[in-house]
Amino acid sequence: MSLSIVVPFRDTDGTRTKAKEWILARWAHYYPEAEIVEAPDDGKEPFNKSMAVNKSAAKASGSILAILDADSWVDEHHVRRGLEMIESGVAPWVIPCRTAWRLRQETSQKIMALPPDAKWPLMRPMDAEQRGPVCGFLHLVSHKGFDMVGGYDERIRGWGGEDTAFTRAMDLVVGRHRKLNGMVYSLWHDRPRDGNRQRIWVGQNRAEEAYKREVVGAYYKARSRAAMLEVVNDEAR
Repeated sequence: MSLSIVVPFRDTDGTRTKAKEWILARWAHYYPEAEIVEAPDDGKEPFNKSMAVNKSAAKASGSILAILDADSWVDEHHVRRGLEMIESGVAPWVIPCRTAWRLRQETSQKIMALPPDAKWPLMRPMDAEQRGPVCGFLHLVSHKGFDMVGGYDERIRGWGGEDTAFTRAMDLVVGRHRKLNGMVYSLWHDRPRDGNRQRIWVGQNRAEEAYKREVVGAYYKARSRAAMLEVVNDEAR
């Protein structure tokens, strides 16, 4: 097994680089055997995470890809367990965390004041500005499986839909994922919101995203491996 940590990244508003550099230094310490591959999208607004993931994966040499949000840390035990499950064939792919904590700014600042190799401090509910279930943050997949579904769908820009579409494609084409009970902690960076207080990415206008709902809808409608292969092989991608 060889591991590539794939990191889609673009610092649109200048608030993300510091957290990214600290997080990647931590991943490099705990996974010295892994290559870390970072790539941007096309620079247009809003950010195209799917394109950045695909560009990173295209440069990666590992047989297993850890597709990582650049602000996120998952405890080593669950990540190592997920990698072992893929390598042994117990699971076709793994999401190693079940619960996400988006940390407050002051909590993140205290963490980043520590050396990246320091023991992760004990977290309390008050340290998080938001807690919820996990869809993205970190996916552990074989490089072969990633290629089988054509990677992430680059028609999906901005906040929402890209991780869900990829998950559904992987589950039907490669095999149902296993989700472990790890926690993912996301360091603070500015997260803009729209007039309804919903989170958005810089340059995103939800009112103009009917096309994206149609794209994601195609992934939901596919109920078989054959049907999903038609979706992921759609020339429109």
